[in-house]
Amino acid sequence: MAHNLRGLYDKDARYAYSGKDASIFDGDGNLLSTVESWQAQVTFNNAKYQPVGSPIVQEFLTGYEVTIAVTQYIVEDSDFIKQAADFFTNGRHSPMWTLSSVIHGYNGTESRLNFIDCVPTGQWDLHNITVGDILRHTLNFHVNQPPDLQKFLTVPN
Repeated sequence: MAHNLRGLYDKDARYAYSGKDASIFDGDGNLLSTVESWQAQVTFNNAKYQPVGSPIVQEFLTGYEVTIAVTQYIVEDSDFIKQAADFFTNGRHSPMWTLSSVIHGYNGTESRLNFIDCVPTGQWDLHNITVGDILRHTLNFHVNQPPDLQKFLTVPN
């Protein structure tokens, strides 16, 4: 009987990552040091199909969309807010950004995802004030290009 020893090690909690192992960058490679949380999600869109005479409803993939939610604590107005404010005033072209997320592995590897043509979507916090708490913005983006996965994490040997 063969044993999958790698399967045991892949589940070893010593290899789990936390937020301190990650970084977020803008399109120019600048660290976005005020980002408190970051979430990139994909939503798959399916069409339903039920063949005549079949009791089972099937689905097939018709597309997907990628969104990003960022929570940023306020030190000064970020470029995101400045460019959105410029759009409010001049209104010609929607602001668009390239963002990169990186998870730094323990063995020198990293997972790097680039998100290209990110545009504002949904709600943005312009001023979100709570007395006695750190002030934060929550910003939402829709990604108009497929995510570019450039590097993969590996388990340490």
